[in-house]
Amino acid sequence: MAADPGLTAAHPALPHRGSALVMTDYGFLLALALALWIAVDPLEADLERRLAIKHLPMLLLLPFLLLSLVGAKVFHWQEQRPSMRQALLPLLLLAGFIIGGGVFARFASGIQNSFLVAGVYMLAAPAAAALLIRSGKPVSLLNTFAWLVGAMAVVVFAGLVVNYNVRQVYHELEFLFPPLAVLIGFAVPRGWKRWAGMAFFILMALAYKKNTGYLVGLLVIAYLLAFEAWPRWSQGDTLKKLSKAQWTLIAAAALAGLVIFLLANRAEYLPSGNPQFRLFTYERAWARFLASPLWGTGFAAPAAEKFTVFDTGVSDNVLPTHSDVLDIFAHGGLLGVMLWLWMLLRLARLAWLHALHPRHRQHPLAPYAHWLACMSIAGVLVYAFNPIILQPAKSLLLWGSLGLLGAIAACMRSQADQQGTP
Repeated sequence: MAADPGLTAAHPALPHRGSALVMTDYGFLLALALALWIAVDPLEADLERRLAIKHLPMLLLLPFLLLSLVGAKVFHWQEQRPSMRQALLPLLLLAGFIIGGGVFARFASGIQNSFLVAGVYMLAAPAAAALLIRSGKPVSLLNTFAWLVGAMAVVVFAGLVVNYNVRQVYHELEFLFPPLAVLIGFAVPRGWKRWAGMAFFILMALAYKKNTGYLVGLLVIAYLLAFEAWPRWSQGDTLKKLSKAQWTLIAAAALAGLVIFLLANRAEYLPSGNPQFRLFTYERAWARFLASPLWGTGFAAPAAEKFTVFDTGVSDNVLPTHSDVLDIFAHGGLLGVMLWLWMLLRLARLAWLHALHPRHRQHPLAPYAHWLACMSIAGVLVYAFNPIILQPAKSLLLWGSLGLLGAIAACMRSQADQQGTP
């Protein structure tokens, strides 16, 4: 990925306490690397079902977060650090709502498969944000994280190719790897390496052979066109802008035609999506929302239930809804949905104004902001159809990436405020 361009030297308003990553940075990266390993599980050791292993990344993250917070106080690092309190308020309220219901379900009702994990792992967002804000070398930290994701992407891609048309592997990880095409598009200079890298990660979205993978692939292409290509093209003369707009429309029309063709012939070319299972669980979740539309069950009900239509051969047929969004409706009601939307919109506004807007394109942190923004949108697409937030390692990566995006925007906002720029 991109090399560290000496961010703090060029931008003195950002944190600086040395010339290299420090222990808390390495601890944070180790936690992220372990979460990646558990989520991918390349040796197929069923790591996310092992109680002694699946929570290790979060348990590893916590002491380094504490060390970072204490160190900042004791040694007065970054006394005027950027604030994330207001931006993360909706997320903290939603996490508290879920944790409260999960605690009641676990200890008052004796429900073991509660939503407690989902609420606790949302706190990975403020933890990741705090660690990045207090990092001495934020670009180096983000760059190392990108290399970790890229290295694991190669492993996943090899598994997808070997098992293509044989069996499904690495499902529910579609949000993690294809968005690296966005980082490459912003960070790598123009040339064959840039095009090859973007093509590799977009192709990876197709290799999943899952509807969510195809959606993420389309998202990555649309994101690159909207945020990388079009702002650059719009700076040319009128004739060049018209020419590029024409070719963009032609490409979009061709892509739309392909999508329409695939949808019209989805039985032959697209995965079924297992409608026999999903429609039953979705209808049950929606009925639960209609029964209590204001606050649902308060997240005090089981996070997984017995599926009775047919034998799936998985987890004794005790399975989640397979839509985290519908679970928010069913168990959080309108209160939970409003907190969820408020959280996404507030962080999206912060990111757009201070990190993603084209005027910030040359900032060293901007490529990472765009990568994490695309990953976060892809995460919503994936957890709309899959139970991501109930799986510790994947949930930590999902919310941690969102927290990193918010921290980047907060750092860039703080720098602009101190320099008096918009």
